[in-house]
Amino acid sequence: MKKTEKNKKISLEIIRFAITGAVCALLDFLTSYLVTVLLKNSGLNDTLIVALSTLAGFIVGVITNYLLSTIWVFKNVREGTKSRSFLFILIFVLLSIGGWGLSFGTMELCRIIIQNQSGININEVKIAFSALGTADFWLFAVSFALKTLVGMVWNYLTRKFILYKAPKEEKVKVEENNNEQE
Repeated sequence: MKKTEKNKKISLEIIRFAITGAVCALLDFLTSYLVTVLLKNSGLNDTLIVALSTLAGFIVGVITNYLLSTIWVFKNVREGTKSRSFLFILIFVLLSIGGWGLSFGTMELCRIIIQNQSGININEVKIAFSALGTADFWLFAVSFALKTLVGMVWNYLTRKFILYKAPKEEKVKVEENNNEQE
């Protein structure tokens, strides 16, 4: 395979991953936001609210991400049927839990920093239908975007280099072609 073809395949894979990430992030955001709104007056402490809302969004996102990654994103994998095995799904979920931990930590860090710097608690978001919304909504949204970026980088790297590996024979062919050209 020529280098330009390989670059094109990787570029398309990254585009598919980004679209998948956007869909999963939207579902994650809506779920996390809804759970935060539902729990804001529950009497639970702020860290537990962040943990529960992040976990709820994570569950919805990881199921959607697994399905889209397996069916659509990573088309050039070593063993396609392996991605449907129990062990593969278990490793997918475990790596995703690592991503959730990073995401939760990022969101909690944002909550603490925002609350200490501005006095605004992003766990007390309000559903606002005005054009600009409320400051707590936008601070929640920015925090969510940051935690999503951290999780997305983790997810792509672990999926690309641990779970959905390209066939080795293709790597050998690329090396042979490079040797022939020299």
